[in-house]
Amino acid sequence: MNEYLKQIVQIDSAKHCLKFLANRLQSANYRGVQISQHNRYTKEEILIILQEIHHLCGKNLMQIRTTDLSKRAYNTEDEELYAQLTHNIASKMGRCTQDSLRKNIFVDLHRMNLLQRFDKKQKSVSPFTKGIKKYIALSKEGIELLLAQDIFTQNLLYTRALENLLNGFGEEILSLALELDSHFVDMYEILFFATFMYQNINDIFYTRSDIVSFIKEYRMLSKFSKNVLKEYVKNYCNPNNFTGDKTQKRDFHNWLNETQQILSILTQMMYFEYNKQDQRLYIRTGKDGVFEDNAKLKRSLKQKQEYFTQHNISKTKGFELHHIVPLCFAKSKAEFHTIDDWRNLAYIDAFSHAQITQNNNANMRLSFNNETAIFSDFMGNKVCCERQTHIKYDVRKQGIMLQYNGRLLDSRD
Repeated sequence: MNEYLKQIVQIDSAKHCLKFLANRLQSANYRGVQISQHNRYTKEEILIILQEIHHLCGKNLMQIRTTDLSKRAYNTEDEELYAQLTHNIASKMGRCTQDSLRKNIFVDLHRMNLLQRFDKKQKSVSPFTKGIKKYIALSKEGIELLLAQDIFTQNLLYTRALENLLNGFGEEILSLALELDSHFVDMYEILFFATFMYQNINDIFYTRSDIVSFIKEYRMLSKFSKNVLKEYVKNYCNPNNFTGDKTQKRDFHNWLNETQQILSILTQMMYFEYNKQDQRLYIRTGKDGVFEDNAKLKRSLKQKQEYFTQHNISKTKGFELHHIVPLCFAKSKAEFHTIDDWRNLAYIDAFSHAQITQNNNANMRLSFNNETAIFSDFMGNKVCCERQTHIKYDVRKQGIMLQYNGRLLDSRD
């Protein structure tokens, strides 16, 4: 083991969190969860971009550039509207180029499901399809966000868009923070531990429960020990310490920058509020789960506890509570409370939960085959959870769960 890694473990050799961190740093996947690293937006900036697209082309397609300005300095006649769009956005935001708009911003807006991109034949493509994209248009969700009638609905819709960008990571952080007594997670806890939730090292799969345990151990370290740990990690993750290409190197500043990007997105979600002074991301909780004001919400553990009562089960290591229809699908206060209900929860094993999360929480349709619960998306992809092995629930509650799932999905149509 590298000398820096040995120093990390030796801070307190009894701490499993330090051994995990040393192992993580040796993994090619040491950065764990990754999203767009260089783009940071506010809701106001996103609304500006959507508004300008809507102003110029409404619901219609707009042709965009397919070539960098460095390779072709002029716009063709069909690209003039795109040039005007870039100018309008730059005038209001103070930043935006034709290249950055199509290569960075549109990519993220597509992942947020606020924008559709199309190929040369005007065929809609998925957010991760490679190749040339020649046209764009606002999505149904993008127009819905733009035309939201009140700030609360707007914030809910924006939270859903951010969840799409984070691939469901926001709700995972919400669940993780709820399991921590203090109901917060700080920047280095996200950096060192949370971003490795549902990742693997040498066939070891790290669940949310594992990450919670690591964070609790980490919090037991003294302030001095934490500072020393950060320095050891920085010293190890110096690109100059490694040979080969970027995939073989470790870069602390890029890793930290990505975590700060994730944090900047989480901060904008309705679930959280961020304290810059202590660098902590707090969740909004309350005794009765009522909304604090017109823009933010509070949430209690009541429904979570109700699930265990109704199904007559107790907590089991390796299992996690999962919202079948995600919280971010709420469009109003009433819908949020309707989704945050024990009848929309399932206590499933962490691996099954990870499969659903990695499918962007799209497995929202519940069905049963005898005692096996089946979570399907609308493309036919399924995650099957055998009772007791992969899901803990009372068979007598199948009818209630199915009826409630149908009610939620019907209300979305």
